[in-house]
Amino acid sequence: MNRPTTHGSPARLGVARPTLLWLGAAVLGVAGWACTFTVPEGTVAVVARFGDPERLVEDPGLHFKWPAPADVVYPIDIRTHLLDPPVAEFLTLDQKNVELDAFVAWRVNDPRTFLTSLRTRQSADDRIGDLLQSALIEVLKRGPFSDLVGEPGRERNLDVVRRMATEEVARRCQENSYGVAIEFVGLERITFPEDNKASVERSMRAAREGFAAQYRSEGNERASKIQTEAKLEESRILADARQESLRIRGEGAAEAKRIENESIQLNPELYWRLRSAEIAESALRGALIVL
Repeated sequence: MNRPTTHGSPARLGVARPTLLWLGAAVLGVAGWACTFTVPEGTVAVVARFGDPERLVEDPGLHFKWPAPADVVYPIDIRTHLLDPPVAEFLTLDQKNVELDAFVAWRVNDPRTFLTSLRTRQSADDRIGDLLQSALIEVLKRGPFSDLVGEPGRERNLDVVRRMATEEVARRCQENSYGVAIEFVGLERITFPEDNKASVERSMRAAREGFAAQYRSEGNERASKIQTEAKLEESRILADARQESLRIRGEGAAEAKRIENESIQLNPELYWRLRSAEIAESALRGALIVL
């Protein structure tokens, strides 16, 4: 009597079990990939749930989320970026043309706002570049051409123009809610059109001559002060010397008188004989006597 054959033979079950294990591992791997994400250093992640930026992840490492399309992760680089647009020509208050090679350093300080307003770095560079150009136009038209070639001691100089441009770009970014912070605006190179070179040369020469005249005036004033002080010191020293000379002479005369009195008291007759001889010798010194 023949036994009925079964479809679930041990051989087939042995083949199906590894296949099921591989399929399960693949499903778990796909689920793990769909439900996890990593945040590298210098980057934050904004997790948007159904398009709404719901969560901000700032800690680097592995994190979890719901699979797409429920949760979508947007990585945002929060390091400082450098934007260097092409050289542009601007007009100053006194209608002078100047070519500036400007750059701006910026970073993301509000990732959620940045994601909703700009989203990508390229878009941020385009918008900030436009703001930089308009800010430089606004700042340069407030002052004359000499502000860019003046000395640091001037009220408005190149450093002041840089600071004003930085503040202007930062203000406009804040007004537009870009979610970025402007670190600084720099002016890498200043060039002038051909028709401005003569004006630049005259302005720089006038500035240097002005400073030279100022230095000469200060030097002459200091020299006059030193000479006056030296003359006063000379007069003081001479007055002290005369006073000391009179004092010494007075003391010498008093001492001589004291010695003379002592000599008279010791032997008046001898003193007057010697004194008479000294007087006669002094009177006859250099005289011609005919006997």
